[in-house]
Amino acid sequence: MQRAARYIDQEPRQGGELIFAIADSWGGFSHAALLTRSPGRTAMLHVTSPCNPGDQAVGTALVQRAITAAGRLDARVVQVLVEPEQESTREMFLNGGMRSIGTLAYLERPRSRDFAAEPARPEGASTRPWCPTERALLERLLEETYIDSLDCPGLAKMRLTEEILDGHIHTGIIHPTSWSILEVNGIPCGVSLASEIPGAHCMELVYFGLAPAARGRGLGGYLLDCACRDGQRHGDFSMALACDERNISAMKLYKSRGFTQRLRRSALVAMAGS
Repeated sequence: MQRAARYIDQEPRQGGELIFAIADSWGGFSHAALLTRSPGRTAMLHVTSPCNPGDQAVGTALVQRAITAAGRLDARVVQVLVEPEQESTREMFLNGGMRSIGTLAYLERPRSRDFAAEPARPEGASTRPWCPTERALLERLLEETYIDSLDCPGLAKMRLTEEILDGHIHTGIIHPTSWSILEVNGIPCGVSLASEIPGAHCMELVYFGLAPAARGRGLGGYLLDCACRDGQRHGDFSMALACDERNISAMKLYKSRGFTQRLRRSALVAMAGS
């Protein structure tokens, strides 16, 4: 573990990266960690995968060092995505101070003519485009949708709502009708935020949620149908999203609209500097 203290720290680049490496006895580097800043005061962490117990110990030290230094990127939260089958890698991050918040299913559905028509509308329900001047409204609505949410519970509490919204805003390209507010009898109670992924011919549903009073009333299906319809107005795009596998009702809803699973990732987080 003595060499685990021989870090080569690279100051943050203009692009928002921070690299840590461990020197070997031949003048090269045996292990490395990369922190990449993301909008919304988050940072993604990548560390050399362990091949043996010695690698895991060194990797654990790198994880600890990266978490401590993440504030240099103005990050509040450090995030990691790991293939569930990579148990040794997952253990390395856990031993380094990260905690598991769930397993994400990445779902996608191709463009379909099924969403060309106007969706069946529940009584009193309607959707409208979100206006950038309504930032305060959207922040309040997001906070309502976090109540008793089954998507990575507790994650929203790790950042300010304004920081979370900043992250959503800087994910892809927002079209005038791709961010929608669901209203019932004129009262906002749900939100659907879909953004175009540049160069991928895909719309990503970066956030989708309902306030507690709107759940279990068929409103989620209506809002999702509207999101799929509006997403197809901007090109020959598929629709993609990530959902916590424990959110059974949401997974059932997405699959009922033709979404199929592409891959799974274990999600781990840590507070920067912890």
